[in-house]
Amino acid sequence: MRSPVVQFLLLAVVTMTAIIAGTNWIAEDVAEDEAVAEARNTTVVLANSVALPAMDRRLLRAQAGAIDRFRDLTEQGLLIDNPETVRINVWLADGTLVFSDLGALSGAPFELSSDHRRVLREGGTGYAVADEDDPENAGTNFDEQLVRVYTPLVVDDQPVLFEAYFSLDRIEQRREEILAPFRWITIGSLAGLLVIVTPILWLLTRRLTRAGEERERLLVHAADASDAERRRIARDLHDGVVQDIAGTTFSVTALSRDPAVPEPARQTLDGAGDSLRDSLRALRSLLAEIHPPDLHADGLEPALNDLVAPAANAGIQASVDVSGIEGASDASVALVWRVAQEAVRNALRHSDATTVAVTVHSVDSRLRLEVVDDGVGFDPAVSGPDRYGLKGLRSLVKDIGGEIDVISAPGAGTTVRMEVAQQ
Repeated sequence: MRSPVVQFLLLAVVTMTAIIAGTNWIAEDVAEDEAVAEARNTTVVLANSVALPAMDRRLLRAQAGAIDRFRDLTEQGLLIDNPETVRINVWLADGTLVFSDLGALSGAPFELSSDHRRVLREGGTGYAVADEDDPENAGTNFDEQLVRVYTPLVVDDQPVLFEAYFSLDRIEQRREEILAPFRWITIGSLAGLLVIVTPILWLLTRRLTRAGEERERLLVHAADASDAERRRIARDLHDGVVQDIAGTTFSVTALSRDPAVPEPARQTLDGAGDSLRDSLRALRSLLAEIHPPDLHADGLEPALNDLVAPAANAGIQASVDVSGIEGASDASVALVWRVAQEAVRNALRHSDATTVAVTVHSVDSRLRLEVVDDGVGFDPAVSGPDRYGLKGLRSLVKDIGGEIDVISAPGAGTTVRMEVAQQ
């Protein structure tokens, strides 16, 4: 079974990957928005601090001298304030390009885009990727992709639109510069958390493992102590009460057969002998319940006979048939006995049966146990087969590769069938 620390690390790696991917995706959007916002803010600053002071009515009329003067006044300021600016345009509301870095376009009429008109009307800034097919971009160097950012100005009560072109690669670079700290903060914090938590989890896992081992040791010790006590009780009963009852039974039987004993006394002695033999069978069965014998293939049949001995006192006819199990391992035989013990106990207590048959034989190198009674039965779909007290044995049988089934129906009796490897 994989260590909890390893499971935690695997889960942590998957979780960290998902968190980093998610935060990176969100941060990319935020960084891009921030980079674009910087371009917008730069355009507003350039428009108001560099371009607007150099504008006058003559520029708006696209007079040649005014255009040259505007170029001279703005060129130096643009280079100082924002060296990444590729080019600038100044538009009138009717679409006239009153100024362009490309001198041949100054004074030419064009069609303003809907977003240009919106910004002129509502204010703020606009942002769009430059299209080299647009007429106003004829002659522009498109060796790299450009974006255009525009904002409105008012010159002598006339609205104009100031537009600056920026390198998209520069905006992407700026986005990466903004994103990088967030990425390292995310990765660093998660990695730091992992470094802190992993040793703590390892220590807790070690403590839990040791506690589990100690608990298991105590349980094994308690089971061994209980087994030893049950063995002592079974031995004391066998060597004491059972032997005394057996001796008394022999004495009473021998006395009843003495010709000198009167007939009425002989009948009383015969009844006492039968009662003692029933008690002896019950005690032997109780001894098997308290502590089963050290089972092996040759001793399984006598052990099963002792197990079903109480059936006679309950008026139930019981039979045991064991065949073909020579060479079966002691572990398999012990498991067969334990399942038979539980099945017989339930049959005697709950089935109201008149017959109980216990059969053990070999089928294809496997031991098959069947405990069949003709009792009242039950509906497995309603009560479940584990009502028969075999739930605890199911996992034990399954662990060693065996199978156990409880087959029953109301009024049709019950069959407990178990198969396990013979070796």
